Amino acid sequence: MNNNQSKLKETLLISPFFMFYLVHSSQTGVGLLSFQLDISKDSGYDAWIGLLIAGLILHIILFITFKLLEHSSNGDLISLHRDYFGKLVGNTLSILFCIHFLLFLTTIFWSYIKILQVWAFETIHVWEFTLVLSIIVFYIVIGGFRVITGITFFSTIIPIILVFILIYTLKFTHFSNLLPVLSHDAIDILKSAKASTFSFLGFEALLIYFPFIRNRDKGKKWAHIGLLFTTVSYTILAIITFSFFSEGQLKLLLMPTLVMTKIVEIPFIERFEYIFLFSWFLVVLPPICISLWSVTRVLKSTLKIKPSYSLISIIILLNLSTIIIMDKSSIEILSKISSEIGFYIVLVYLPVLYIYVLIVNFFRNKKK
Repeated sequence: MNNNQSKLKETLLISPFFMFYLVHSSQTGVGLLSFQLDISKDSGYDAWIGLLIAGLILHIILFITFKLLEHSSNGDLISLHRDYFGKLVGNTLSILFCIHFLLFLTTIFWSYIKILQVWAFETIHVWEFTLVLSIIVFYIVIGGFRVITGITFFSTIIPIILVFILIYTLKFTHFSNLLPVLSHDAIDILKSAKASTFSFLGFEALLIYFPFIRNRDKGKKWAHIGLLFTTVSYTILAIITFSFFSEGQLKLLLMPTLVMTKIVEIPFIERFEYIFLFSWFLVVLPPICISLWSVTRVLKSTLKIKPSYSLISIIILLNLSTIIIMDKSSIEILSKISSEIGFYIVLVYLPVLYIYVLIVNFFRNKKK
């Protein structure tokens, strides 16, 4: 695998330390604003345990992912598919994987625009939001992977604003809401772990960008640290939210995190939630840009489509989709489909693919 590092120019590679930002920022988008409601439907306020279980399982999946990439001739999923399935089938599998990224980025794109319209600008048309966001996303992605990596750094710093929420909410929290712990059975808690999958999706993009990491072995450690930081962040925020709202109140809220920002009081800022919402734009950008870049990378490697052409085409389709279909039910359906597909890709397909690769290698070595 290390021999393939030279296939990319040194100027295109990034430090392994940035794997922390790439993994963490790809998992913190609009999901951080509303995940509490989704994960608490089955196991109530024991859902924070489901988050920890999901985080632990994903660390195992991340380990498997890195082991899988060791068998790739170029260090990414595209070449791995070709090596073990042939060019036709391998490229088809990569394109199917590409569809997952398209659904994922479209869900985040739609969701954030809808939040802006509902919470801040009810009178402004959706296409205006879409156009502005599209121009920014296009400018970042066309700049290349190193530019995207720089954005992930800032998107990791911005969520520190959440500290304000934690400080202001602590005096209103009732941690007794969490008691009794383990009041739900294991099946319900595992359902919550599955429901939290969408919040953790995004890190699988490393299957595409891993060849751009310098000293890849060192990058593995930072990827695990990034996933751990995401798990801890989600768990702490979930516990704070459950302590702040009763279960009855939480069922009536679509964006619990955003609602909590309303209690923040700063003398020179009357509506802190607006500041929070607009600054969250930098948090939403990385998962969209990373996924979009991954799509263009796959299309370039499989169908030989120039990244600039595929990028422009996808941006146009995103704009058209938000104009034609942009209601709450459509977003919920898309989110559910994207979450289900992501769940089976990450927790089923990748482990099965790894087992298949091991079996093929076993028989290849046996023949030798």
